[in-house]
Amino acid sequence: MLHTEPEAFGAVTTVTELAVTVDDLPAHGPSPSAVTRLGIALQMTQTLRRYAVPEVYGFTNGAPLEADPELEKILTVWRQAGFLLGNHTFSHLDLTRVSAARYLADIERNEQVLARQRPPGTVKYFRHPYLHDGDTVKKRTAVRQWLAGRGYTVAPVTVDFQDWAWNDAYARCRLRHDTAAIARLGASFVKAATSHLAASVELSTRLFGRPIKHILSLHIGAFDALMLHEVLAAYQAAGTRFITLRAALQDPVYRIDPGIGEATLLVRIAKVRGVPTPGLSDPPPELATLCR
Repeated sequence: MLHTEPEAFGAVTTVTELAVTVDDLPAHGPSPSAVTRLGIALQMTQTLRRYAVPEVYGFTNGAPLEADPELEKILTVWRQAGFLLGNHTFSHLDLTRVSAARYLADIERNEQVLARQRPPGTVKYFRHPYLHDGDTVKKRTAVRQWLAGRGYTVAPVTVDFQDWAWNDAYARCRLRHDTAAIARLGASFVKAATSHLAASVELSTRLFGRPIKHILSLHIGAFDALMLHEVLAAYQAAGTRFITLRAALQDPVYRIDPGIGEATLLVRIAKVRGVPTPGLSDPPPELATLCR
């Protein structure tokens, strides 16, 4: 576990309500040597429970289970930790690149995987891979109507610091046993996590004139598992209160239609309203070159 100083980064100055969600179960990104997929899941669930993060939804793609049925143990571990599973399509499809019919068939195929792990009465949530919900109004409307007809609620995102971008660099640096580089990755990861939360809080206040209930997207990757403690500790120190996805979605903000787009809900609304989005920067460029 790396240790950083959360007070060195951007801080949220008021209490922020935040639902934590995790994408791409059961497997995301490279798995460094001596790090198992099951180990990643166990580490993440243990950290989430340590910080009493409630009812974390893991948005699931069933395709990896075809290549390795043992990965279903990760879904079982997730459920045994008291967390829940959402639909993320079977094959992690991009709706801007496929037809609505193919996309919907993929969602339905994934439902067969989730049915084995879903307790009766569980609220059904869906998240679009890449946050892409269609490149045409017709396609977007067809998917949303189909989801609503089958009892799904779409789970948007308001806080996304592209955590997935660190996993490849971490795998390379771990292979080289470059502890100094891994420490740099850790510092930049926590800085991005905290600064993006602060920027999202600021942007929501600009847009709506009040605090909103936020939704964070993370991924079930090796570096996420390593750094989750640091991120949650930094969030907590900055005045964040962890809530359920269901509680977050009760905020009227999530009833706003942001139109077609490929970004977080806040960024899309800001674009429509012509509001600038400072502080929501891309991951550091060095992630592409570190430890190569």
